Amino acid sequence: MLRISRVDDNPSETTLHVEGRIVSEWVAVLEDQCRHALRAPRRVRLDLAGVTFVDPRGVELLRRLPGERLTVVNCSELVDALLRGNDL
Repeated sequence: MLRISRVDDNPSETTLHVEGRIVSEWVAVLEDQCRHALRAPRRVRLDLAGVTFVDPRGVELLRRLPGERLTVVNCSELVDALLRGNDL
């Protein structure tokens, strides 16, 4: 299960709070939500504080998404290590 809550923090920034597991069937949903949020001329923060697990497809997406206007924040040590490609 994956839950994504959108919060428009201010006129220049939106936060997507993500909770649950970023796994195969939910990866496309997360990608769609991120791309939808990026349509507006705002910065997007992808808050992963509530994420408990990320599978390889999710890791690939999270490595690919960040850019000038999207940042990943508040991820666990495990998710951070996966995104950096560190051995666990």
